[in-house]
Amino acid sequence: MAIERHPAARVEATGELHRLLMPGVTRRESLLEYRGRGGYAPEGWAWSPEELRDRIAASGLRGRGGAAFPTGRKWHGVAARPGPRVVLVNAAESEPASAKDRILLLRRPHLVLEGALLAARAIDAREIVLYLHANATAVRDSLDLALRELRAARTPAPRLRIVTAPPGYVAGEASAAVRRANGGPAKPTSKPPRPSERGVGKRPTLVQNVETLANVPLIARHGPEWLREVGAPSLPGTLLVTLSGAVNRPGVYEVPSGMPLQRIVDDLGGGVVGGASVQAMLVGGYFAGWLGPEALAQGARLEPESLRAWGVSLGAAAIVVVPDWICGLAQAAWLMRFFADESAQQCGTCLSGTRAMAAVFAKLLRGTASPAACDRLHLWAERMLPGRGACGHLDGAATAARTALQVFADEISQHARAGGCGRPETVILPGFDGGDLDVTA
Repeated sequence: MAIERHPAARVEATGELHRLLMPGVTRRESLLEYRGRGGYAPEGWAWSPEELRDRIAASGLRGRGGAAFPTGRKWHGVAARPGPRVVLVNAAESEPASAKDRILLLRRPHLVLEGALLAARAIDAREIVLYLHANATAVRDSLDLALRELRAARTPAPRLRIVTAPPGYVAGEASAAVRRANGGPAKPTSKPPRPSERGVGKRPTLVQNVETLANVPLIARHGPEWLREVGAPSLPGTLLVTLSGAVNRPGVYEVPSGMPLQRIVDDLGGGVVGGASVQAMLVGGYFAGWLGPEALAQGARLEPESLRAWGVSLGAAAIVVVPDWICGLAQAAWLMRFFADESAQQCGTCLSGTRAMAAVFAKLLRGTASPAACDRLHLWAERMLPGRGACGHLDGAATAARTALQVFADEISQHARAGGCGRPETVILPGFDGGDLDVTA
């Protein structure tokens, strides 16, 4: 079975309320169609900048790009900086296991653009930068057409421009996006200053994820309580979940936050391919950590507090399911090599740390890691490396290593005894470009 390069947005499976991915919208929504569904309605634009910021803050909206930072607080912070200001729409979606932002921009670009325009109004920004990877040609075409539609309709807007970056995992980091928008390489910078302090053109810059901005027009139109009608109190609203790996129905789904992970795998994904059991899963994408099957059995839910109890994070809500008929340790070793290969190679600690951890995992897979090497790996992942990089890349690698050592502990022991586990070492994690995965028993 293969996973589509742009997974189909499935919204019919749960019967729940869907808001961003509307039933029936299976192709690009034009400006006329978007306005017919309430887009750019006057009631969403009747608020002063301060009132807009207050509505977003009261809604409890949190960032959907990985950090889950309160959006209203972020807006108030940027607005308090001396102007002029900038909004940067981070559409790079560098997380290989995620396709949610692509789906939004391919199908509902005006929902995202209206969110960006409202954000610009809220912080009095003079410019909006749309940031994406250079190989995202379909997304670029969708945005180009949407911008032409806005210009033809004479829609008032600040300066809008598209900035592209070469594909790369760290290119989606906020400071990397700002650096690229300023004409530099798409690599992270040290903090401070943060983008909110000194970003695009040395101006205070609001960096926002695509899915986060897609919620903004609906909150502006329907009020803060609209978001809180569904989802967990700590993370109001719905989440766009990219479900991949060994499930029967991979795709992008919109679900209320707080949904049990077991239900996502069974009801949305149609269960594991071949009726197999879940061996492990990534819940938030590559940097969020590995989760074992016991977490599903004990009711782990798609919200930060529940996942934190298991040592992982929600991240971008990109779920990859690993079945019990392949070598799970091979998945963990491949992921550690991915982190080593995708380092920005700017910080010695990150470059050396990711390579060293990847090397030990390669030996664990072959069953040749010494006890001393295993002890060093635990020390690196749990105590020495977290918090030492200029960006979150090293932290993500350390989390992946730490949780893999826990989730695949029995398999590591088996490989040490026998040199392997006898199961295929087929890697089913998506590659960087979100390409097809062959999932075969």
